[in-house]
Amino acid sequence: MKAEQRRHLTNLLRNVIYELTGNYYPDERMKILEYKVERLIKELRLDIETPEGIVSYFLQSEERRKLLIDLMTVPETRFFREREQLEVLFDDPLKGRTLLEMASVGCSTGQEPYTLAMMMEERGIGGTVTGMDINEKALREARAGVYRADELKDIPPEYRRFVLVRGKFLEIKPEIRRRVRFRQVNLVEGRDFEALRGRFDVVLCRNVLIYFDTRSKETALKNLGTILRSGGILVLSSTEILGREFQRLFESFKCGKFFFYRKRE
Repeated sequence: MKAEQRRHLTNLLRNVIYELTGNYYPDERMKILEYKVERLIKELRLDIETPEGIVSYFLQSEERRKLLIDLMTVPETRFFREREQLEVLFDDPLKGRTLLEMASVGCSTGQEPYTLAMMMEERGIGGTVTGMDINEKALREARAGVYRADELKDIPPEYRRFVLVRGKFLEIKPEIRRRVRFRQVNLVEGRDFEALRGRFDVVLCRNVLIYFDTRSKETALKNLGTILRSGGILVLSSTEILGREFQRLFESFKCGKFFFYRKRE
C-alpha cells in the first residue's frame, strides 16, 4: 500500500475507533495508530487493496470490531500506581468506612482492582471491587490473577502477604481474588452501565479520559456518574483535572494535594 493510501486508511480508522469507543487519536499520535494498523493487517494477512475495503472488513462483524478496539487500548498499568493518592483516598474521604463497593474503570490486566482489594483487606473494610475494561484479552489476563514475578517490586512489603511467588510468576491469593470481579464495558455506551446504576461508592478512572476529546469525555463522565451512588466519589489520576464544563456533573474537593470529585445530587 502506498504512503498516501496508508494515511487515508489511518484517517478512516481514526474516525471508526472514535465512534466505537470515544478514544480520539490527535494528529500527533497518528503515526502510532498507523504503526498499529500496519502490524494488525500483517498479522491477519489481509489481502485487500483499498482503504475502504479494509475498513469494511473490520466493520462486518462484532468479532472484527473487537480487533480494532483491542488495537487502540493502552495496557499500561501496575500494582499500587500513584500509591500516595490511594492512601489519601482511604485515609481521608473514606476514613471510618467499614463497607465499600469500588470500581476500577479502564483496569486493563487487573493490577489496580487487586491493589484496591489488598488495601481494603489491610484496613478491615468489607465489600468488593469491580474491574472494568473494553479490552477482552486484557480482562482474561486480569481474571487469571497471574503476573510476572518481577512485578513484586511494585507491591509494598506490608502487602506482599496477599500474593504468592512461584518461580517466574506471581499469583494473587484466593482471599483477594474472591473480592474482585471483572466486567467488559465501553465507556461511551450507556447501556453497559445501566445494570450497574447507583452501585458504587467510589469509581476510579485514572489515565483513561486523557485519550478522549470533550464530547466523548462528557459521555463517559455521565456514564461513570450513573454507576455512582448519590455523593459517591470519582477518582482521576493526580495529573488530571476536570474542567469547568463538567462541574455540573461533579463537585471537586481537595484532600492534601489531591483533587477528588463528588457526584452532584
